[in-house]
Amino acid sequence: MMGTDPNFAFLKAFFGAQVDRLRNARDDRGAISIETMMIVAGLVVVAAIAAGVILTKVNEKAKEIK
Repeated sequence: MMGTDPNFAFLKAFFGAQVDRLRNARDDRGAISIETMMIVAGLVVVAAIAAGVILTKVNEKAKEIK
C-alpha cells in the first residue's frame, strides 16, 4: 500500500534526483566539499521529517479504520 502513495513516489523521485546530482559534485581536488556534505545532511533531515509526517498520517488513518 505504501508503494502506491503519491507522497512516497514524489519523495523517492525528488531525493533520487538530488543524490544523483550530488554524486557528481566534487571540488577541485576530487573530494566531496563541505557545502555538498551540508546539503546532503539537510536532505536527510527533510526526508526524516517528511517520513515522520507521512507515517503519522498513515497511523491516524489506520486507527480510523479500526
